[in-house]
Amino acid sequence: MAEFVQYGGTNGGTYAGKFTGKLIVWEISYDINSNTSNVGYRLELISGNSGRFSDLSANYAVSIDGSVVRSGSGRYSSQSYNTAQTICEGTVTVYHNADGSKNIGCWASLDFQSHTYSPGDFSPSGYMDLTTIPRYAGFNSHRINAKTSTSVDIAYNSNKNLVAAESSLNGGAWTPLTIVSGTWNQANNTVIYRLSNLTPNMQYRIQTRIAHVNGLWTSSDTLTVTTYAKTTPTLQLTSKSVNSIEVNSSCNVAVSSTKYRIKKSNSEYGPYQDSNLFSNLEYNTSYVIEVQMLATDSKEYGYATLDVKTEDIARLTSYPNFNLGDIEKIVYTNPQNAELYASIYNENNTSSICAYRKISATSYTFNFTDTELDNFYKLYGNNNTIKVRLIINTRCNGLNYYDYKIVTVTLTGNQKTGYNNINGSWKRSKRWININGVWKRRVRWINDNGIWKRCI
Repeated sequence: MAEFVQYGGTNGGTYAGKFTGKLIVWEISYDINSNTSNVGYRLELISGNSGRFSDLSANYAVSIDGSVVRSGSGRYSSQSYNTAQTICEGTVTVYHNADGSKNIGCWASLDFQSHTYSPGDFSPSGYMDLTTIPRYAGFNSHRINAKTSTSVDIAYNSNKNLVAAESSLNGGAWTPLTIVSGTWNQANNTVIYRLSNLTPNMQYRIQTRIAHVNGLWTSSDTLTVTTYAKTTPTLQLTSKSVNSIEVNSSCNVAVSSTKYRIKKSNSEYGPYQDSNLFSNLEYNTSYVIEVQMLATDSKEYGYATLDVKTEDIARLTSYPNFNLGDIEKIVYTNPQNAELYASIYNENNTSSICAYRKISATSYTFNFTDTELDNFYKLYGNNNTIKVRLIINTRCNGLNYYDYKIVTVTLTGNQKTGYNNINGSWKRSKRWININGVWKRRVRWINDNGIWKRCI
């Protein structure tokens, strides 16, 4: 601690030098936060080593840093040599300069009023430097600047040049800042730093501390912030067909934008679109659909994907050869969201034997009309067998797809016919009957093992 000691001199008198005044001033402590020092003082009257005093009347005053802190009067005595008599003592609070330094003036007076020996007056005075109080840096501002689901940006402004700046998360260890913008060590400059790798939708307590050039740290207030929830969309299949896929989506947070895109598996995505319906796709093909959602609050994108395979077109799975006159049953697959039609054409697919008829479920039985049977008969010529094309047609979203199989239709049993040679060409002979003005083929039927069959 700093200490000031000043003796007053003798100022004449018959017994000058037998006693004198003494002012002692010392620094007790200082307070960084209030920028003050606590200063003690004591004024003494001291007998010399060659005399003593008694019944000495005097007025006194003590001044510290330009202000009188104590004054009064009294009568004083010393009955032994070289001893001190305390006139007054106390403490005073002194404010330092803005930079922490302080020089104080110290002054006292002893104005003797009466004594047999007229000792004279004393006025000790001088100056003393107090300890320079270290400076703290302060925060002009400290706030949440931005946040995402996994990071928080903190902005602050300090009033002093700094030598260090650190942050603490949830009361943990202090770590150096990751600066996003600003110059952290310059006074009155806005600094933004980032805390990353945080957990979404989690509350955090954040503190910042800064160190002035003298090495003293100042800690900020504690900011409490909750990170945004991660934008997590979900994607579900609504419907699909042989050439389209429709999806629907949802999200755990409010969103301001939803877009979709599609790709074939192991290929590149096409552009984003607003519609959740994809058309003109290829049948029996694997696709990946992606949804992109933009969160309203966090402005963060979230993504989800869905693997979907389009329906295959209807396929014939059972298509036996059959005998003409028998009923013919076909079995097939039936894709979703499509219409199915079945028909029979000649082998070369150039002429219709049985017109297209709408079918459902997964099987269909042809019950041939007379006209359709005649169409079969016309193809036999000199042969007892013909090949025909069984066709199943898938219609979806205005597009047509076909699957076919070639089967043999045989004339068996009593299904025989005669032939006529007309101009060197053998042609099937027919018998006709006019029914209500319409010529129709005359037929007979025979029961063959419990099955009725058409015959000539």
